[in-house]
Amino acid sequence: MNTRFIPLIPYIFFILGLVFWSGCGEDSESEAIEVSASSLENPGIFLTKGQFEIMEMEWGTLQKRTFSDELSIQGTIRVPVEGMQDVSAFFGGNVSGLKLIEGEKVSRGQVLFYLENPEFVRLQQEYLEVKSQIEFLKAEFERQETLYSEQITSQKNWLKTKADYHSALAKEASLKQQLRMIHINAEELKPENIRSRAPIVAPISGFVEEIFVVPGAFLPASDPALSLLNKDHLHVEFKLFEKDALKIQVGQTIKVRIPEQVESIVDAQVYVIGQAVNPDRQILVHAHLLDQADQEKFVPGMYVEGRLQLASQMGMSLPESAVLSEGDKRFILILAQENGKGYELEKIEVSVGQTQEGYTQVLPKRDLKADQKVLVKGGFSLI
Repeated sequence: MNTRFIPLIPYIFFILGLVFWSGCGEDSESEAIEVSASSLENPGIFLTKGQFEIMEMEWGTLQKRTFSDELSIQGTIRVPVEGMQDVSAFFGGNVSGLKLIEGEKVSRGQVLFYLENPEFVRLQQEYLEVKSQIEFLKAEFERQETLYSEQITSQKNWLKTKADYHSALAKEASLKQQLRMIHINAEELKPENIRSRAPIVAPISGFVEEIFVVPGAFLPASDPALSLLNKDHLHVEFKLFEKDALKIQVGQTIKVRIPEQVESIVDAQVYVIGQAVNPDRQILVHAHLLDQADQEKFVPGMYVEGRLQLASQMGMSLPESAVLSEGDKRFILILAQENGKGYELEKIEVSVGQTQEGYTQVLPKRDLKADQKVLVKGGFSLI
């Protein structure tokens, strides 16, 4: 049995030797590629075009950009007073025809619901009665005025007919205004179209914010039935601590964003600054959104963050990803030379300033051409 396996031993050692040599070769090649791409101790860094594409790197150039000193503030989306409206009635009544839901859009003049009350019938009746008497009272007043001028009747009779006529005119005007308040057109009122319910219409266009009554309930006079909200002119109300009060002026720009949506930034402009400090040692600052289309992104009551733009200056900038760190120093990688095999990069130390909206202000320690290519994406993989 032993003599049969002895001839196979040399072949086994030969195969194992091939496997070991092959594995060592792969490790050496992999290590060589890694060193050539990541060694920053050398003055130059070489990348093949294949490595450049695999790591999804990108070129860019230095661009002029305005950078501003900023002050971080917090605020809330608000609706001006004229955009908020409680809907109530001048006369009490039972609610009917209410089919609205919160959040529903309504237009100015749209019938929201109806109020039913026997008092509405009485007002219409009184108006029609007074209106029918006015023509008679007017004729009697004119007749008595003629007789009095001819000294045929007494002054007492003339004054009485005059008083009756003017009293009827005043009552007619009063009833007409009361009917107008419940949205009944007195000019079109006739005995055959007297009605017991009055429409309640929307005073503004907007959305139903909250409903306080249900169909069939009695709504007392002047009690709110529902509230409407108009979003056509939203503004942002910021709170600024009194120590920063001297930094803000009307007309300054504020970069506004929702905390959860960092990439969505809109511009607002300061238009009113509060003139009193509240108990929390803050002043209120109101700002208008500059683009009306941006209002669709916000909802009244929403919390927002703002960056108040203070002193501004021009500077050269690169995307934030182009600036790399090495200890306490900052640098960028520029294209030093390109050939058929790849790219040779050179490390340039820079001073950095502010970072705003994804761009960093940079000042290279040596002069660069305006069209100098800079690695703006993927450089972190070379560290």
